[in-house]
Parts: sequence; C-alpha cells; structure tokens
Amino acid sequence: MRTLCRMVANTRYEDLPSSTISCAKQSILDTIAITIGGSAMEGIPAVVDLVKDRGGKPESFIPFYGGKVPASEAAFAIGPMSRAMDMGDIHEESGHCSEYTLPTMLAATGLRDKVSGKEFITAFVVGQEVLIRIGMAFQVVKEALPRGLSGGCAIFGCVAAAGKLLDLKLEELENAEGIARGMTQPHDQAMTALATLMVRIHHGFVCQDAINACLLAKRGITGPRQQVLTGFRGYLGLARWETKPLALTEALGEKWEGENVMLKPYASGKFTHTAIDGVLEQMREHQFRIEDLAAIELDVPPQTWHYVCEPQEVKWNPQTVQECQFSLPYAVATAAYDKDVFLEAYTPQAMARQGVRDLMTKITAREDPGLQAFAARVGTRLEDGRRFSGQYLSVKGHPKNPFTEHDLISKFKKCVPYSACTLTDTVVGAVIEALLNLEKVDDVVSTLILPLTPK
Repeated sequence: MRTLCRMVANTRYEDLPSSTISCAKQSILDTIAITIGGSAMEGIPAVVDLVKDRGGKPESFIPFYGGKVPASEAAFAIGPMSRAMDMGDIHEESGHCSEYTLPTMLAATGLRDKVSGKEFITAFVVGQEVLIRIGMAFQVVKEALPRGLSGGCAIFGCVAAAGKLLDLKLEELENAEGIARGMTQPHDQAMTALATLMVRIHHGFVCQDAINACLLAKRGITGPRQQVLTGFRGYLGLARWETKPLALTEALGEKWEGENVMLKPYASGKFTHTAIDGVLEQMREHQFRIEDLAAIELDVPPQTWHYVCEPQEVKWNPQTVQECQFSLPYAVATAAYDKDVFLEAYTPQAMARQGVRDLMTKITAREDPGLQAFAARVGTRLEDGRRFSGQYLSVKGHPKNPFTEHDLISKFKKCVPYSACTLTDTVVGAVIEALLNLEKVDDVVSTLILPLTPK
C-alpha cells in the first residue's frame, strides 16, 4: 500500500501516456453519461431527499437536483446514480471501477477552490489504478465472484482519487487508506442474486466513506500503515483462495490498467452481454425472426451463472427492475425483441410483455467452468430444425473492440432524456465538448457540474 500511495502522491499529469489520458477521458465521459441516465431511477430521489433533509455545511453541489451539502453527503447522493443503469465500465479481472471513483471525485471538488481538468484526469487515473490493481490481486472476477463475493476493494481506489484531489501528503494518504481498510466489506452477491436496490445504494456508502477517510486523515486521525493489503492482517488475507500480490506493483507507473476497462453497450449486468451479442449476431447472419426460434441454449462461465442465473426461480421470472437487470434470460429475450437493452426495457409495460416472457421459457442455460469470465457459448434452434452456434468473447466496448468517439457521444445523448432535470441541447453539447477536451478545462465545477445542476 505504501508503494501504491507513493505512486498516487508522485504522479503528475505530464507523467501519463497519451493513451492513458485518452482512455481516462473516455471513461469519464461514459460515466458522466450513465450518471445522467441513472439520476432519476428508483431509489435515487429518496437518497437525495435524505441527504437534503440532513443538511450541513454547503460544500458540494448535488447534480440534477441542486443544492449544496457536505462533500461526503454529496458523494452519498451521487454514488448510486452512477450505478443505477448498470451500464458502467468493467475491468476483466477487477470488476466495476469508474462508477465508484468518479462520483467520489465529483463530490470532492467542493472541497477545493478550483480543480482543473488536468488535475481531475490525474486523480481519476491514479484512483482507477489503485482500485483495479487491488481487485486484480484479490482476483475479484476469477475467484471471488464464483464464490458469491464481490471483493469490496473499491473504497481503496476512491480514497486514492479523492486524496489526490485534496493533495494529501504521503503519510496522510497512507492513513486514509488504512482507515479505508477498516471499511472494506465483502459486498456479497445477495445484492444481485436477490436483486435489491442495494446494488446501487451501496455505492453511496463507499463514496461517502472514502471522502470521510481522507478528511479524517487530514485532521490527524491515523489508520494502520502496515499489513494493509499483505501480511497476516492484510486485506488479501480475507480471500479463501490464492491471491496475486504481484499484481499490486508489477510495472507500476509504466502499465496503466485503466486502459483495459470495458465500456458497456447494454443497460444490464455485464455477464449478459456476450450472450446478447451472440443471439443478435446469429439473428442478423442467418436472417431469422423471433417467431422462428424454438430454443436458445446458453453455456456460461461460473461468474455468469452465479450472477445472472441464480436463483433460477427469480432469474426466469423477474418482477422488479433490479431483478430484470440481473436476469440472463430477460436480457437475452429483450435484446432479441428490441435489438437493444436500454432503460425502456425496464418500464412496467416492457417487463410485462407476453412475447418476452414466452421467449424466456425457451431459453436454457448451463454452467461451464471451462469458459473464461464474460464469455458465452450461444446455440439457437429454429422451428424448421436448423441450428446455429458460436462462442462470443469481446462485445462492443471491449479494448479489443473499442467504442469510437461517435459511439460515446451517441450513448451520452441516449442517456440525457432520463435525467432528473431537463438538459437543453446547448448544455449537452457544451458538456460533451468539455469532456472530450477535459485537459483544457480550467474549472471542473463551473464547466461540468454546474451545467448539470438546477439553479
């Protein structure tokens, strides 16, 4: 952890490769988009109401709702917005990342007189790096998820990002991360398997705790500075499997893992995406319709099975938005009907469509430990006896199949109608332009946050 903290404290914008900066700007643009789209979804207004009722020192704005509250309270309000759509980016080994770090940073800007775009990018990059590397070391995707755990390491990255913005000294940053060590939680998959609102609300707790940890450290509160990650009491010791501590520091400062995140094309659990793409690709290639389908047979890795296939009585008969977001058969059936899975798929009318429900009964899934995480083997059988099959690995948004700038702008504009406040075309265009040229922004609050905040 000391080595990671030195990286955070010492990294300057000028030290970052252009490819890393470009990927960071893409992730920031993407995460702002899904924060807009998620800002009015179920549970978010209630959280904002709670935060406003508590009041406190006016430090940070609440985007889409207005008002100023303590920075940690703003983080509690913004964090769930970034997860609500379930469309945030994913690292193949570490899991969710930007939807934790970015809301923390947006809230932390209120603790500074002014934050430049270059400072914001730098803090984002180092925060992502800490989060991802600890997740890689813990083996979140390969080992934790198949066991029903999600790691709980996101707070370390949030502390790093906020600590960088707040210019914490090295010792303060180590103390803040030590404080965060006491707040790590397994974040087990009860949130997704049973699909409650805690899937999105727990982000608020993580982001809030991260800012509080930094503020406490700045005021002299100490946390453990030894055996935070490794050693007898270290975080990696929570694992019931072999971890990869080398991932914490290998090529640190030379290889930036933020370049390896996958952006999401669909508003559903990432483990549904390859199956969605497989069915859509076979429908396009072989020119068959919904009415032609006799069966869809899916082979999925353990991560997918535990995340979006269990318990089967819920996943094959989801009733709420959260249950549908984490249902493989619902996502695949919806995609077959709509050629997309976006927020309109989660209206009461859409979730009740008989055609989608009927198609779900034709979908079967099997767990295949031989498949790599996020992959899917898709087989379709038609009423006329024809069969098609294929294995799918990299959907649009993967580093091997990246979004273009046009794709990112289209996704951004697609999210805008779902904002909790009305955003004009002029505001949307200005915010997109500023995000694409974030390194030139002089003041992040006035350029990015205030245009998204009602007066």
